[in-house]
Amino acid sequence: MGAMSLRSVRTLEFSALFIGLPLLLGWQGEAMRRWLIPQILLVAAVMLVVLWRDPAFDRRQLRALPRHWRPCLTRIALLLVLGGAGVLALAVQFPQVDAFAFPRERPGLWLLVLLMYPLVSATAQELVFRVFLFHRYRDLIPDPNAMMLASAGVFGLAHAQLGNAVAPLLSCVGGLLFAYTFHKTRSLPLVALEHGLWGDWLFTLGLGVYFYGGHL
Repeated sequence: MGAMSLRSVRTLEFSALFIGLPLLLGWQGEAMRRWLIPQILLVAAVMLVVLWRDPAFDRRQLRALPRHWRPCLTRIALLLVLGGAGVLALAVQFPQVDAFAFPRERPGLWLLVLLMYPLVSATAQELVFRVFLFHRYRDLIPDPNAMMLASAGVFGLAHAQLGNAVAPLLSCVGGLLFAYTFHKTRSLPLVALEHGLWGDWLFTLGLGVYFYGGHL
């Protein structure tokens, strides 16, 4: 297959997976929204198989921390503290948000979400929108800044099926942050941790109401 032909195939594949599929699922509405977590896990499993069978893929990305992990963790923690305070100030402005009601009213489920979200959902999403996307389409989008923007954009689009404007907008912002971290580290564990911490904070604040698909 020639270079142009491969580029065309990758363009169609990217468009189908990261634009067409989210739009189709969003069109299906609440019926598919309730199966959000199974969707994520299924797509992540398929993409993991594709990556695993690709001899050009560096599997260390799936398990390794970068050599400079301490400065990375410091940056992640600092942004979480500063940005988290900003998100708190924003959250209390939303009429649907009852700040900290989740840990107050359902502490058991809240603790379960704090544990499982980074391990399951955040890791699966980062495998799809960072590890797979950055590797699979590296020749299609060779510029790092363009790749980070594309990653954040399709990450936000994937949250549009939740049926509100808050989830995709916050996901675009978070997607830029996670894309930058992955670009700098090429570490799934580190970017999944960052994603998981932010997700845990959003659910703790009460913003999870905008990200909940009705699967619990």
